[in-house]
Amino acid sequence: MHSTTSLFLATLVALAMSAGVFAKAPPAAEDCASCHNKDGISEDEDIPIIAGASAFFLENQMFIFKEGARPCAKEEFGEEEHDGIAEDHCDLAKALSEKEITELAAYFAEQPFKSADQKVDEELAGMGAQIHEQRCEKCHSDSGSLALDDAGILAGQWKAYLVRTMQDYKNGDRWQPEKMQPAMEALSEKDIQALAEHYAKEGKK
Repeated sequence: MHSTTSLFLATLVALAMSAGVFAKAPPAAEDCASCHNKDGISEDEDIPIIAGASAFFLENQMFIFKEGARPCAKEEFGEEEHDGIAEDHCDLAKALSEKEITELAAYFAEQPFKSADQKVDEELAGMGAQIHEQRCEKCHSDSGSLALDDAGILAGQWKAYLVRTMQDYKNGDRWQPEKMQPAMEALSEKDIQALAEHYAKEGKK
């Protein structure tokens, strides 16, 4: 899936970041800020924290939106502050050039990640830790806390967003790597809740 283009752009991003090219927010970040805030730290449990994730991951997600291969989250664009921006995330991504996507990914990757402030169900978190170790740790190392995995940052992410995302994966509504699909399909609703609690707890460490 656009692997050659993604690898090429990721190389450009790495070079640009090392040179400090994206110290300031690119113009396209204004549209993102209405949901994710300028620093990428969302204050809404239904909107993911995107700060600190790898540029490769963020760029890839924008391409996935561009191709309509994940839910477009149209409901988030029905609020007054989003009027006139776009119909949904997919339309917003389609309007972005490859250069704008590269700049956005690099900018938000540079922002420091900050864990969501949320309560944790300790019993479910313990159950989630076991599930993660058995099924997820290979790709989401250190309990999903490392941006270098190029798989997003799970530790400290909003629970509500994680639950909805895992449900989307389980139901086949969002593109995922082929190797990930069997693991997601095997998760029960309680498993999904437990994993979300585990990642929330890991974000407090």
